[in-house]
Formats: sequence, C-alpha cells, structure tokens
Amino acid sequence: MSDHTSTYINPLTDFGFKYIFGREADKDFTISFLNALNIAPKPIVDLTFVDKENPGESEDDRALIYDLHCELEDKTKIIVEMQNRYQTNFDDRAIYYMAADLYTQGQRGRDWGYKLIPVYGVFVMNFEWKDAAKQHLREDVCLYNMQTESVFSDKMKMTFLKIPLMVKDAEDCRTTLERWLYILKNMEKMEAIPQTFRKDPVFRKLGEVAQYAALNDEDKRAYNKSLKAYRDAYAIYETERAEGRAEGRAAAIAEKTRLAREIGVSEDIIAKLFGSEMNN
Repeated sequence: MSDHTSTYINPLTDFGFKYIFGREADKDFTISFLNALNIAPKPIVDLTFVDKENPGESEDDRALIYDLHCELEDKTKIIVEMQNRYQTNFDDRAIYYMAADLYTQGQRGRDWGYKLIPVYGVFVMNFEWKDAAKQHLREDVCLYNMQTESVFSDKMKMTFLKIPLMVKDAEDCRTTLERWLYILKNMEKMEAIPQTFRKDPVFRKLGEVAQYAALNDEDKRAYNKSLKAYRDAYAIYETERAEGRAEGRAAAIAEKTRLAREIGVSEDIIAKLFGSEMNN
C-alpha cells in the first residue's frame, strides 16, 4: 500500500531521476536538458545510454547518488549525476570519475597517439555546497591556463547545478534550463505542468509520462520504495544540518564568552549578554 498523493513522481528519487532521464523511449527529456546546458560544442541530436557502474561505491552511496552515462554520435561521453546529500570531498570525487573515464580510453600498442574523446560531467546537487555566500546556481569547471587566461583543454569539463539556489517562480523562468531546474525542485508538489512550460512539446510530454497514475503496478512499487529511501536520506541530512548549526552556535558563544572574560567582563554580565543565545 502507498500513501502517495502527488500527481507527479519526484524526480529527485533514484527511480524518478532514471525514469525521466534514463530511458531510451523518452531520451528526448535528456537531450532537452543537456542542450539547455549547452554543454556540447553543437546541439545534441541523439544519444545512447551506456551501462556503467562506478567503482568503489557503497550501498549508502547508491541511496544518495544516481547517475547516467551517455554517449553521443561522435563518441563524446557525458556523465549525468544527481546527488541529494553532501559527500566529503565531493569535488575530488567528481574529478576522479571524470579522469577514470578518460583513462579507460587508453589503448595498447604504438599506434595510439593519446587522442582523447571529450568527457563532460553534469552534477546536479540537491544540497548547499561549500561557502553558500559564494555559490552560483550554475558553475562550470575546465582545465584552464592561468598565464594565457584561456581554456587549456576541452577534453574534460564539469558543470555543477545547485537546486537549492533555484528560487524563481514558474512564471519567471525564461530559459529551458531554468524550467528543468524548476521541475527538478518542485515537480512532486505540482498539480500540473505550468502553462508557460507547456509551449515546449518536451514539457507537455513530461506532464503525461511522469504522472504517478501512469506507472504500472511494478513501477509504482519500485517508486514507493525509492521515495521512502529519499525521504529517509533527506531526514538524516536535515538532522545533520540542524546539529551542525547548533554546534556552530555553541562554538560561537564559547568564543564570545572567552573573549569577554579575557577583558574582565563579569560573569553576571556575560550571563545577561549570552544567556538567551545559550538557551536557543
């Protein structure tokens, strides 16, 4: 049984993400999303999904990280990854998987001249990353020549998208990318695809394909299981954030108290100054 009441599936779940972006029958969603990013040198007309497991991932990781591997007609590789919870050294992890994909292109023998096929990474993150005050909704990373102030190589590029920083309302979304990010963040809460989005046939189709009622019984069971894992992971993440904020406040109060004592402030005044903070 399920207490599911939403019109649409949640695209931030493992099932929802792969159901929308990882199926051959509906790869026009993935093509639309990637073209909205303008990640490839020219518009993507077609792509193929490649089965590939990342090495060294734990069961815990798989509950939080969902990825797709795509290959374009010219053999360019694109990794699309959705992550719902912060992971230590996430930036290093992204570099590692990109580099691993480049490394596997190596060929034995003298004939191979180190000619590499580009690998692009799209990392969609449903969490705050690093210094929140300096973050951007979209950040693009590449190999850069600091002296010439130009791109050193286009063989490895990474694009990071931060869903929490997508704060526009539906009527304010002007680009296809903004509409996709709005969908990712809000779809489970929507009763219908926004009218302004429906001018694009891709979003009209999405409004039909991604309805919970459109799933067969087997898919509904798989989705409900995936939704529970997502909600459990989200609850853990929110608990960790709350504990982190509490620890941060406690450390700040302790430092203020130490400095006040150093300059001779009495304990009564310290209690009046910081007592209310200590109790919050």
